Amino acid sequence: MTTGEHDLDSPVSTAEGTEADSSAESPASESLKTKLQLDVHIENVGPCKKHLKVAISRADIDRQFEDSLKEMVKEAVLPGFRPGRAPRQLVEKRFRKQVAGQVKSTLLMGALEQLDEDYKIDPIVQPKLDVEAIQLPDEGPMSFEIEVEVRPDFALPTYKELTVKRPTRVLTDQDVDAQFKLFLERYAQIVPKLEGSAEIGDFIIADIRFHQDGKDLNKFDETQFRLQPEMQFQDGRIPKLGEALVGAKPGDTREAVAEIGSGSTDPSLRGKTVQVTFEVKDLKQNRLPEVNRAFLDSIGFDSEDELRGALRELLERRLETQKRNAVRREIMDKLIDEVPFDLPGDLVKRQEKTTIQRLVNELRQGGLSDDQIRARQAEIRANAHETTLRTLKEFFILSKIAEEESIKVEDEDFELEIETMAERSDESPRRVRARIEKEGLADAIATQILERKALDRIMESIKFEDVPLAEEQPVETLDQTASNVVAPEESEAETEGQATETAAEASSEGGEAQA
Repeated sequence: MTTGEHDLDSPVSTAEGTEADSSAESPASESLKTKLQLDVHIENVGPCKKHLKVAISRADIDRQFEDSLKEMVKEAVLPGFRPGRAPRQLVEKRFRKQVAGQVKSTLLMGALEQLDEDYKIDPIVQPKLDVEAIQLPDEGPMSFEIEVEVRPDFALPTYKELTVKRPTRVLTDQDVDAQFKLFLERYAQIVPKLEGSAEIGDFIIADIRFHQDGKDLNKFDETQFRLQPEMQFQDGRIPKLGEALVGAKPGDTREAVAEIGSGSTDPSLRGKTVQVTFEVKDLKQNRLPEVNRAFLDSIGFDSEDELRGALRELLERRLETQKRNAVRREIMDKLIDEVPFDLPGDLVKRQEKTTIQRLVNELRQGGLSDDQIRARQAEIRANAHETTLRTLKEFFILSKIAEEESIKVEDEDFELEIETMAERSDESPRRVRARIEKEGLADAIATQILERKALDRIMESIKFEDVPLAEEQPVETLDQTASNVVAPEESEAETEGQATETAAEASSEGGEAQA
């Protein structure tokens, strides 16, 4: 999984901007060859969290100080002496502070490496260690404490010969007709609806008021939205929007119920229902373009049949994506139920933005329109915590299965992925590769490939039970929130997470532009 913020396989480091960084390439760090005498106490302090108390022996400190001082004597330049010829006592007095810094940093790095080797701590993020706060004592051992987030420990689930329901559906001409209409709506004009009442697909202009127990939560005046069976907004949804507003006319007031998701900025509303009042101001409708030679030429098709053929191919790709996603979800449902484990809340929080980016990309790869993606994105955002929690659990389970099956990401896998991305985005592989390197997305791609290969291995032994594919209702999206409570400032980790997009999303822009 990769998630920028989801870079779970990054190497352990000791600090940020401290002596540990500057000394990483020093001769002193290279001299640490002898295994350290460590006194280690490890305590579980929460889900996937360990608190470590470590003491490095006095003998190790003295030995490392002696080694570092010898290196310093060889290179020291002091007035009146040729390089490397100054007396040891003078060098020690002049550079003692610098040598002590090197000794401390070298021992800390060596201790962290040895902890990983001896105790198999397997951190999932870089542990933060305040090097400057650690003292190198004149007597006795050097001690430090760190808290580490580690991979969850769980038994390997039973993943072979599962029985999974596989949704099936045969595309019909009616499906293509519906997609053809949706395609034409991209070029439609929105015009006033002068007769009749609101119907599914019409546009409504209304004042919208969210309220609970007589108290207003948020209000939006003269907001235009499309009437669909359901509406998604940033922190929830209105599941029966269509039932509430079909038949409405300008001047009418209609009521509906909204369900607030876990992503609400107001903690008191999460998981609750609130009332929504619509004061209808006006109605509008689509005027579709005429499908003639001029229109077909403008969108790059020779005939209506060619356009319909492209739309059928789009629907087929989308259907295959829906089938695969449904099968994957049921597989992961079974595996997660078999091996439940907890994850630290702050880890889940850090990954939420990356999860949203990845899921939006999957929708785009499935051929959904921008409007459909926006509708789903509101739902994803509203349930970001639960979605991220599940995504992380899927990652850890699939990684464990990949390890059991000796599945690895080979260079050939990576190159094939780049070629696929290049074909999808109509770019050269060289350009895609350059963007991956520039944006630091290689680990993200590798994680996606590993998960996919592990899932493919699981599916080799699956027994399928075919079931009808459930129809999806059109959903409208409103880029607003039910509550006017302002979200707290993003943490540094969350902000950094924005920079690490999933590789496929970065490469898929414009991939389905024509169809």
